[in-house]
Amino acid sequence: MSNADLAVPSQTLGVFGGTFDPVHNGHLILARALRDTFALPEVRLIPTGLPPHRAVPPVSPQQRFDWVRAAIAGEPGLTADDREVRRDGYCYTVDTLAELQQEQPDALLVWLVGGDSFHHLATWQRWRDLLECGHMVIAARPGYDWTTLSEELARELNHRAVPAQPAALGKGRISILPTPLMPFSSTELRDKLAHGEDVSGLTPVAQAIGRSGLYLT
Repeated sequence: MSNADLAVPSQTLGVFGGTFDPVHNGHLILARALRDTFALPEVRLIPTGLPPHRAVPPVSPQQRFDWVRAAIAGEPGLTADDREVRRDGYCYTVDTLAELQQEQPDALLVWLVGGDSFHHLATWQRWRDLLECGHMVIAARPGYDWTTLSEELARELNHRAVPAQPAALGKGRISILPTPLMPFSSTELRDKLAHGEDVSGLTPVAQAIGRSGLYLT
């Protein structure tokens, strides 16, 4: 893709979906990095309701949403969106992006997906359509092995890859988010919570999560 093909869109909207089970500082680092790397006026964090690719979280969608909203309170440009919490049935990313595009037809959607999720993208609902829904940004954990991608996904990535910068934004393109990711995950956070360990340094809503008792074994 040549520089002549790159045109900066006039409107952009960041999209960061996930289970957020529960939300932690790593999620906030990613949201800020997405916002700042691409100079986005808004990044919407969208907790999923019923995820199609994993077990149903034991904590309700509404509770996870409430914690996300509390975690980003006062963060410039970060907002919480409950559309998937209110949706009946499975929550597919392609449907969420289509809804957002319908609401803001002139905006380019800049949506974030984790490296592990991208690895399995071909199993997602209408995954080829997903590649055309906006500008995909991949956030990979430290040490992520790109050589393990399927030939099909590797070909798509190589064909669509552009630098992670505002000038390269465009529909159907892919960038890698250049940020040092925190080495812990929601799984590790849940394990600490289950054992009653102090997680105040890992999530901005540690007190609220602790009071709920929802992750205790």
